[in-house]
Amino acid sequence: MLYVQDKVVKLGGVYLKGQVTSVEVQEAGSVYVAQDEKGRFKKSQPVGYENAKVMIDILLEDSKKATTLEQLTEMQRLFKAYGQDKPKLLPIVNEDCAARGISSVYFKNLTSKKVISESKRIASLELWAPDIAGIKVKKKKSRKKTKKKSTKKTKSKKMKSKSPAKDSRSTQKAKKTAKRIVK
Repeated sequence: MLYVQDKVVKLGGVYLKGQVTSVEVQEAGSVYVAQDEKGRFKKSQPVGYENAKVMIDILLEDSKKATTLEQLTEMQRLFKAYGQDKPKLLPIVNEDCAARGISSVYFKNLTSKKVISESKRIASLELWAPDIAGIKVKKKKSRKKTKKKSTKKTKSKKMKSKSPAKDSRSTQKAKKTAKRIVK
């Protein structure tokens, strides 16, 4: 009989019962692979990132507080409550997820397996993060230097190209000023 009830993962405000045996976090990039008509690879190109996946394996055994079936039923209610049509976004608290920037997940899969020769059940959860996890970096505040106004005349900032085709100046500011004057 297993007596240890670890508080390793808190999902939807509830600590998962049982002994959490593993927590696996997967993140992957999406790569598009172009092929020619004959099926040969021409080139591969990165196109983004896939959502992070969190897999949790839990060993369930009868305890003084709950049987394995009661523990499994509690997980099932988190996965799909009565009358629920779509998976709900659940907050997750776990050190591995926090280190990867994952704070909320959707249930993707819940599987359970009864080991007949033993008194235990094994539950596996697959959770998906709704967006790409990323660790935000705080930017260092830089001190702005104040510019001293000089009394010297400055040269014109006009482009000195002779061809109007090479003129790439923006006229947006002048257009806005003209519209204000007309109104």
